[in-house]
Amino acid sequence: MSPESVYFAEQEFNRFEEIMNTKTYLTKEEYDFCFSYDKDIREDMSYIGDYSKLGDYLNLRVYTEYLHHEHVQKMESGI
Repeated sequence: MSPESVYFAEQEFNRFEEIMNTKTYLTKEEYDFCFSYDKDIREDMSYIGDYSKLGDYLNLRVYTEYLHHEHVQKMESGI
């Protein structure tokens, strides 16, 4: 592999890791990118479509019920 190929492969890996480890909601473009990189992400995603304006897919690696309930509680209490 040429140094340029290694660089681009590392950049692609870093983008994949950043998306999968930090983003709760993914756009269609981000999902397609991650899916092309690793087909197994299908198990870690839930399609939510128009349910959320934040993205089309819910990343189950990042999303937790605890965080959801904490957010809802803050919204209900006006914090």
